[in-house]
Amino acid sequence: MAIYYEMKVICEKVGLSPKTIRVWIEEGLVNPQKEGRRWLFDEEDLRRLFLIRRLRDDLGVNLAGIDIILQLLDRISALEEEVNRLRRELGKITELPT
Repeated sequence: MAIYYEMKVICEKVGLSPKTIRVWIEEGLVNPQKEGRRWLFDEEDLRRLFLIRRLRDDLGVNLAGIDIILQLLDRISALEEEVNRLRRELGKITELPT
């Protein structure tokens, strides 16, 4: 079962203002669930917010650069999942009796 956090809790955990997080949501950098007028963030959203903050604050990356970095990281994750899936499939084929 996933744990969800409301905006106030997320702001405290990440050390950001609600306005900043709303801008990042509008820019598509993070995509929390919306329930009515409330945003609900899961653990993955929380990790992503920490990463965005680090890229911005520690490395000086602007929002356009952050967007590109996040897209590349998402693509790498998808490719890693695909490689793992293909390895499992290959493992099934090589385990077949001859």
